[in-house]
Amino acid sequence: MTEMDHRAAEVATKYTQTTGRAKLVSRALKAVQEGRVKKHEFLPSKRVLFTVVGRSGDEFVDPEKPFCSCEDFFFTVLGGRSLTCYHLLAYAIADEAGKFSEARFHDEEFSYFIELLSADLLTRMGDKEDKQSRDRSDTVPR
Repeated sequence: MTEMDHRAAEVATKYTQTTGRAKLVSRALKAVQEGRVKKHEFLPSKRVLFTVVGRSGDEFVDPEKPFCSCEDFFFTVLGGRSLTCYHLLAYAIADEAGKFSEARFHDEEFSYFIELLSADLLTRMGDKEDKQSRDRSDTVPR
């Protein structure tokens, strides 16, 4: 285990104590240890975006708002049942431990990057709506 992994584990322990949500913290720590918390830097502007690879794909996180593109954020965090989702928690652990997977791009690639990220998010949302529609039609008596 590297020094950054040890630091990440220490930070995770702190979050477990403050949130009381050990399972959520464990998932977040695993994301950090597996290098799934990504810092995308665009040069020369030094614009930075963060994503966390989750079960469904890349989730965009904005720690300053705070915001996450995942369903849990929309339903649980915005619904007032939780203070954070595991993607934002993974970001917080990675930030304190200094353990991001980093990728650098030229500024000219920024709009294409945003386009791909948005398309992925919208496709996943559409896939879930299609599945829900199919599930509802399966329950209708024939």
